[in-house]
Amino acid sequence: GINAEYGYLPCKKPPVLGVLTLWSVVIASVIIFTATLSPSPWLVGTTGGSILIVLICVAWTGTTSYIKVNVASTLQPYGENPLMYCGVVTQLGSCVGAVVIFLVNKYARAFTPC
Repeated sequence: GINAEYGYLPCKKPPVLGVLTLWSVVIASVIIFTATLSPSPWLVGTTGGSILIVLICVAWTGTTSYIKVNVASTLQPYGENPLMYCGVVTQLGSCVGAVVIFLVNKYARAFTPC
């Protein structure tokens, strides 16, 4: 059930977290693909298109946040070091992602300005 202390539905099963991670990657791929279609992505200028993009972004943010919280809560009983390393890996992943997107944008010209 819902964890009253934290206010969310905990999941510590690696296969479930793996499926959620895969789902998060699929959603992120849709977001990036949509960005490459700029300035004319799907349903551009329509209410349905705006709602769809917002829902996709909310789904990705919610899924990745849920995964991060569950990984951290799984590591919590093992002390501070695993949580610190989890935070370090999370920050390194963000840094690597930012550098990759920067390089793709700067040198491959994958994204064109509007």
